[in-house]
Amino acid sequence: MSGNSTTRDCTVRLSQAALTYLSNTKFLPADLEKIVSDAEVTEGKERILKLDRDTAELFRDEFTSRLARVGFGEDYEPTREGKLLEELIDRFAK
Repeated sequence: MSGNSTTRDCTVRLSQAALTYLSNTKFLPADLEKIVSDAEVTEGKERILKLDRDTAELFRDEFTSRLARVGFGEDYEPTREGKLLEELIDRFAK
């Protein structure tokens, strides 16, 4: 993550479903996977990631690449995995 003072920070809440997906699919690079596994645990089952905008964009790039590879069925409609990836892309954009 960048220490640049002009970079805005963002906070991302991940549901248990998103955490399970990210843990089981193993498509993230090791540095991003570590950020997910080290995330702050909330009272519930969610986790909170505090990221700079550049790191959030790295996550979005990985989710977008994965979405293009596996996120759509033969009818070009989003699959279940595709819908989850679209949700993650949106979460990391805020």
